[in-house]
Amino acid sequence: MRIAVIGAGMAGVAAAQALASDGHEVTVVERRASVAEETSFAPAGIAAAALAAPWLPPPGRLQALSGGADEPARLHGTGAAFASPTLFGKGDGPGTARRDQRAQALHRLLALGVERIDALARDLGLDFERGDGLLLTLPDAACAAQAEVAIAWLQQLGDTAQWADAARQRQVEPGRQVADDAPRAVWLPNARIGNTREWTQLLRAHAAHLGVRFLFQHEVVEITAGPRPTLRLSAANEPAGELAFDAVVVCAAMESARLLAPLGVKLPWRPIRGCSVTVAQHVREAAPDSGPRAALLDVRSGLSISRLGARVRVAGAHESVAASAAPGTPPTRKSLQPLYDAVDESFPGAVNWQQAQVWQATRAALADGLPAVGASGVPGIWLDAGHAHHGWALSQAAAGLLCTMIAGEAAPAEAGALAPQRLR
Repeated sequence: MRIAVIGAGMAGVAAAQALASDGHEVTVVERRASVAEETSFAPAGIAAAALAAPWLPPPGRLQALSGGADEPARLHGTGAAFASPTLFGKGDGPGTARRDQRAQALHRLLALGVERIDALARDLGLDFERGDGLLLTLPDAACAAQAEVAIAWLQQLGDTAQWADAARQRQVEPGRQVADDAPRAVWLPNARIGNTREWTQLLRAHAAHLGVRFLFQHEVVEITAGPRPTLRLSAANEPAGELAFDAVVVCAAMESARLLAPLGVKLPWRPIRGCSVTVAQHVREAAPDSGPRAALLDVRSGLSISRLGARVRVAGAHESVAASAAPGTPPTRKSLQPLYDAVDESFPGAVNWQQAQVWQATRAALADGLPAVGASGVPGIWLDAGHAHHGWALSQAAAGLLCTMIAGEAAPAEAGALAPQRLR
């Protein structure tokens, strides 16, 4: 089949590589000059199935998407940064059972994504900045009590989460300041940490080797659905033109809403803005472990600190913004200060802030925090968008699921949790 993929972020490149590996003729259309230039440029880069667990106690995890459409609402804790905020909730009955089913499906899908990351890195020889292991810090008694619930939930699913006292925390992160009476933390040994932009660039190179055609600096003006869907494209110094395909996969983040609305596909998109700071780590012979070895995530604030080669990345400050918010607005010093403070408090003197790279982007999230992956309900149009905070792992899992669905084969049961039709 001739398949178009709109968007060259993590999701689009992963889908293109997987579809080309299945023998399809794939064209990727991207408005920027290269891959991973927008929401995939500098996210936290953490992939872990265990983050599907309910780490944050209520009501925090239910507040993540509670702001009005035109009123920014601060996002809190792992419900904002890495977990899906409406997967868990208080109460009994059918609603609670459905939420638990979705959470288990998310766990299986994240595990599938991590497995795919490992397999691709091994089989394709992808050499990128990466690490293993995530330390979840629990800043208060409520978070520590909820961690008991989360660990029990994970154990029922056969996943690994280990309690870490002060000595164990120093062992896994020797550069971190930890008092002898520090609260317990949770160590997730199966988490993966990585430079997702570098990952996407390497995957793009392999996709091109398979014959994938990349049309950079081309804007999709309009999609026409049908048995042979068409894209009307515009590019600088070129006349507008149309290309026909057998299928179109939309992986265009916030642009997906604009492209899909004329087709009658109107999903409940929610813009989520987040930022990160990437900074060079001081390399001192007397203190080789001054910075993080892998990654930390504060359960309450949702701030993460991760090691990427010779650099440190701190990410967070997630908030819901109005759809009309200017996408290019730089982050304020007030929104960045908690990121600076998190690194200085955990790893004092470990980085040189003079060499910091600040990044901010607006992601597309859906009402239940999960992406839309599968047939759109409109002939010839498929969706792979809204991965939000689980982008690295879920985009890899979604790529495999799309191949299965486009080939007309039966998808695994957990794929239903991502089906666009769940949102009606």
